[in-house]
Amino acid sequence: MPPSPLLDTVSGGQARRQSANAAIKAMLALVDDLIVVIEEENALMAAGIPASTSHLVARKRELSGQFSHWIAGLRSRDIAFADADAALHRRLIASSEVLRLHMNDNVESLRSSIAATRRRIDAIMRAIREQSAPPPSRYGANGKTAPAQMAQTIRPSRYL
Repeated sequence: MPPSPLLDTVSGGQARRQSANAAIKAMLALVDDLIVVIEEENALMAAGIPASTSHLVARKRELSGQFSHWIAGLRSRDIAFADADAALHRRLIASSEVLRLHMNDNVESLRSSIAATRRRIDAIMRAIREQSAPPPSRYGANGKTAPAQMAQTIRPSRYL
């Protein structure tokens, strides 16, 4: 007896559902891993530890690459979640929203960290310029040596 076309359709539908469920579960695991890494990075930055010195940067880069690969697959329709269980689909959407919120916090933390680094660099450069500035001139307007009181360093507090 030949196989029934109806049976082939049912088994094909089940295979697509299983494949879609497996894909969503893999994507959920990836999103959950990203959330954990970003939470850790945010905690370190909140404690004042630069993100660039953390081991988390390499892990975040790796997971972000995998995430980009998944997104590219979804956009090209190589990966389809349409046949997946509705509960898994809702869970993926909820996890994606949590990831988005953590990413927003991460971006703000990184911006703050960059601004603090710029302020430190500006302070260091200002100190270097002040130390390397030439001493005040000992010559007056007439080209002769000025009296000692004219050759003193100008102090801002004297004029404020």
